[in-house]
Amino acid sequence: MATRRGNLFLYLTLLCFFGLIAIFIVDGYMGLYDTLYVTAGEREQKIEFDLWERGERFWSAGVSRGEKAFFRYEVDNRRFSTYTAQVEVSVWRMQEKVLDVTSQPLTIGSFAKAQLEWVIDPSELLPSDAPPEQGYEYTIKIKRGELERDVILFINPSPYVPKPPLPVPSR
Repeated sequence: MATRRGNLFLYLTLLCFFGLIAIFIVDGYMGLYDTLYVTAGEREQKIEFDLWERGERFWSAGVSRGEKAFFRYEVDNRRFSTYTAQVEVSVWRMQEKVLDVTSQPLTIGSFAKAQLEWVIDPSELLPSDAPPEQGYEYTIKIKRGELERDVILFINPSPYVPKPPLPVPSR
């Protein structure tokens, strides 16, 4: 009889241990995660979901004039159910919408990934009288269902090019 009671405590201990492991897996792995990749020039910047959740609401990326910014938005569905949402991307400046970039439905099966891609050309955003030595900031708003992500896109000023020296007058 003593062996049965000893085995009972062993089984209860193992059950609690595996229960704790299951809680860590469900809490740490399960869920819906999104990542934004911004490529400008030869640089790719990765903005991950967990960084947004730490309260750091705004992230920034930069692009030089004359270059395009390539965006890839990846959503990872680590749940047992299919996820469906409408994704809308727009560009804002001074709390006014400047440009609607894309609006697409997104459907992701359980434990699958999906991604959306778009390109932003800074020449379409800058005012016609924009001086080349001035930088501009725009907010890229990514709205997925009820969730909204904001990324600041900084358009760098044109690189300084010195004027050629004036010719020396001949005497």
